[in-house]
Amino acid sequence: MKSICFVPIKSNSERVPGKNLRILNGKKLYEHLLEHIKEAHVFDDVVIDTNSLEIEEYAKDMGFITIERKPSLAKNTANGNDLLAHHFSLFPDYDYYFQLFVTAPFMQPKTIVNCYNILTHEAEHDSVFTATENHSFYWFEGNPVNYRPCILPRSQNLSPVIEETTGLYGISRDAYMRYRCRIGAKPYIYLVDKYESVDINTEEDLKIAEFIGKVIYNL
Repeated sequence: MKSICFVPIKSNSERVPGKNLRILNGKKLYEHLLEHIKEAHVFDDVVIDTNSLEIEEYAKDMGFITIERKPSLAKNTANGNDLLAHHFSLFPDYDYYFQLFVTAPFMQPKTIVNCYNILTHEAEHDSVFTATENHSFYWFEGNPVNYRPCILPRSQNLSPVIEETTGLYGISRDAYMRYRCRIGAKPYIYLVDKYESVDINTEEDLKIAEFIGKVIYNL
């Protein structure tokens, strides 16, 4: 049984210029997750997909494999499934495929280990991803999602809405071959708290993460 983890880290970013190279709690953003992956120590191989020489050198020092980012996959139109398809074509002989993203700097080593163990040891699940469980009043395209406005339940009694953190995904080779997607038909939804789920997409997110890193994680 062999597993591989891919971490795409591009040097360019639209909403937050140079996002992955920005300083967060005294370290470059990309360093946080790569250190946690190293600490988790569960994957047979870790591949860093980047167009940054700085990140490439750092990854090699960590003992990771590096590949050059394909220009078409460095565009903002590329998504996680596009990346996984490319990575699978380059590394087709593993049993389990994982994607982790450095924009989730507080993804903990324990979470990585637990998600790995769930996917590789629980046959009823063909994939895994991290998520939060949200109890609030949600609307989509002008319609309520999880409640009826004329019958207001207590917020704690609402049917929860599950939100992907976009921090970690894992899938078996068989499931990927069947669905060509990073989530299979029988995923395990691994719930994390709001602190661990922080995802850096805006300058505001970066400020929030700085506060959480300092106050919650003592960084």
